[in-house]
Amino acid sequence: MPVDGPALAYRFAVAPRFAPSRAWSDRLAQNGGVEIDGATGRPHPREDWTPVDDVTSLVDELPGRDGFLPPTHLGLIDIPARLRKAWWAQAELAGVLSGIGFEKVFSDVVEFLRFKRLPLPERVSLEVTASVSGMSSTSPSGLGLGMPGRQTLGLVNLGDEASSIVLLDLPPLTLAAQLGAAGRELTPHELVTRYLGAFPQQRCLRVRLAPGEGLWLSRLGVVHDGNTCGKRDLDVMLSVARDLPGRGVGDADAALAGDP
Repeated sequence: MPVDGPALAYRFAVAPRFAPSRAWSDRLAQNGGVEIDGATGRPHPREDWTPVDDVTSLVDELPGRDGFLPPTHLGLIDIPARLRKAWWAQAELAGVLSGIGFEKVFSDVVEFLRFKRLPLPERVSLEVTASVSGMSSTSPSGLGLGMPGRQTLGLVNLGDEASSIVLLDLPPLTLAAQLGAAGRELTPHELVTRYLGAFPQQRCLRVRLAPGEGLWLSRLGVVHDGNTCGKRDLDVMLSVARDLPGRGVGDADAALAGDP
């Protein structure tokens, strides 16, 4: 059966020193699990989304301006409109959605995130992906829910329309625990595929992000994907990632202890 009870699960919070305006009840939805593609074995969230009945069961209010976002929480953030406009100005100048010529914009974004005291490692890499509307998965090659090879630290909606992030609120160490001893020997891709194959009824959560808003993930790793179903405009998402290979499941204790 899916995880239930004392196993570690993520909670949501507005990251300290950020102030997005919309309520959590307008952002969070849940579904009845995943569907496994019979041909490829790839997991895709079901489209039976419903509002979360009790958002207080998922959301915490963290301490004030001097607090920090712990690795047990996923944090709502937002960037200044000037940074989003600067990226679009450079994109129009370049004529393509690529990283070439965006060094100044990316540097300003990282400087802003460090000013807000988000838990960034010394080296990070930034990448922008553009996805058309109507896609149930925006991961490379439509792999579905998973964890990229690079450890994604945060995602920011650079587009002009609300974007959605679909995720499991269970960190990899919880998935591994549910699969038993063999779970800790699996690669991240194998772990997610094996877990969702065993527990396809495990609910997914969908988080809506307005233009300029983002979600800061956890050093423990977050199973996630993008979803552009119901959108009209191009989905443009900035990802902030660790510039080195991500941690394995067995390194979670160090992250919980505060090691960045």
